[in-house]
Amino acid sequence: MNFIGRETELSLLRSWDGARSRLTVIYGRRRVGKTRLVEEAFRGKKCFRFEGIENETRRESMQTFLRQLAGQFDSPELLELNARRWDVLLSILSRKLGPEPCVMVFDEFQWIAGRYGNLGGHLKYAWDNLFVKNNRVHLILCGSISSFMVKKVIRSKALYGRVDCELALQPLLLPEIIKGADIRRSAAELIEMYMLTGGVPHYIQLFDWKHSAWLNIRNLCFTANGFLVKEFERIFASHFGTIAHYGNILKALARRKNATREQLQKACSIETGGRISEYLENLELAGFIEKFTGIDRPEGVRYSRYRLADFYLLFYFTFIAPNLKKILNAPRGTPLEQYLPDRLKYPWMGRAFEHLCIHHHHFIAGHLGFGAVNYRAGSWASKEDDGSGAQIDLAFVRADKVITICEIKYTQDKTGPEIIADMERKVAAFPNKKKFTVEKVLITSAGATDALASTGYFHRILTTEALFSGSR
Repeated sequence: MNFIGRETELSLLRSWDGARSRLTVIYGRRRVGKTRLVEEAFRGKKCFRFEGIENETRRESMQTFLRQLAGQFDSPELLELNARRWDVLLSILSRKLGPEPCVMVFDEFQWIAGRYGNLGGHLKYAWDNLFVKNNRVHLILCGSISSFMVKKVIRSKALYGRVDCELALQPLLLPEIIKGADIRRSAAELIEMYMLTGGVPHYIQLFDWKHSAWLNIRNLCFTANGFLVKEFERIFASHFGTIAHYGNILKALARRKNATREQLQKACSIETGGRISEYLENLELAGFIEKFTGIDRPEGVRYSRYRLADFYLLFYFTFIAPNLKKILNAPRGTPLEQYLPDRLKYPWMGRAFEHLCIHHHHFIAGHLGFGAVNYRAGSWASKEDDGSGAQIDLAFVRADKVITICEIKYTQDKTGPEIIADMERKVAAFPNKKKFTVEKVLITSAGATDALASTGYFHRILTTEALFSGSR
């Protein structure tokens, strides 16, 4: 897949004029395209790259850095050094860089730094006394363990106030993929692909578009050698090692749409004061979960809830994890329906598509014509704790005194007028103390029946095909 999107990020990186040294931090989940972004931003520029190796000791990390230093500057004599101190290595690096403008990338910085290596402190000294004074370097610290990059780099005392640019790289949005990628498939198939990949570029690259989306899903997720079969083990181990509570929190959120901090603490048997806040923050920084507040509640910890943010993890815990042994031992060509029974497939598709729409609320607002209006977007439930009562998938409370309530339906059959009674119940239950005008919107994969359309009940009926294929 060609490089697509990232216009804002590319502009920020390319804005460096080389007049003085600059420090940038980029972080985001594995496979999201951090290295590719840097390569694209500085293609054709003088660039040096150092990459950390997972699970190396402090001593091994310095030796790896020294070998890469010797190779990139064609200085084999450096291999004779007995690297034991980061300050010595960084001093050598500064001398090798010289006064000419260049880009320098420390990729997978969390592995270069190591847990106890104190590279941050040495880097602070080198930055202040060497790289700023003697060089003109754009130093980019790039890492896939977001909790480390935020807590140990951006918030650290050593580098505090020295970071000029911070980029939390997110997966691609669906309109970016549809518009920029040369994929000759319908919007419906691309939506199905997105509901698995969540816009993670590396996962999208794995798709062979000579075949359908579902055939690709079978090959990637339900064959013994499928890349996504064991992907959870790879990304999870890198982030959280053997701490079981992280996995238990993800499993609990896979079983329900959302939960409070207290509900997760109880479901995962985490004692009071047992670091639940730390676990949730680290999972959120990793992009695996997200914290949100119901649209009728004020922002704040008291009303916060959590839900899975990673599309792949929702798919993994719904279909792959329960069938893992079967997948690894099953003969090739086993029917997809064996792993994706309709009783699980369609509820997952409905939940994943709701999640997709919430994450694309800016795009939906623009399509509905109020993208330039300030608004607050989110979901709502009248009885959130037990999941009963009225629930609204997506609502916009707008500064122009309008509330746009969206009903989201990912179904095989067209939606008929029977939806009106349910929608009326939701609208009546939704708190509208300021008496704003209420607009009702239906977002549907299969469209609406003529009988529903003729009622004029919904202000707009948007099909997924019309909503997203217009991005081409």
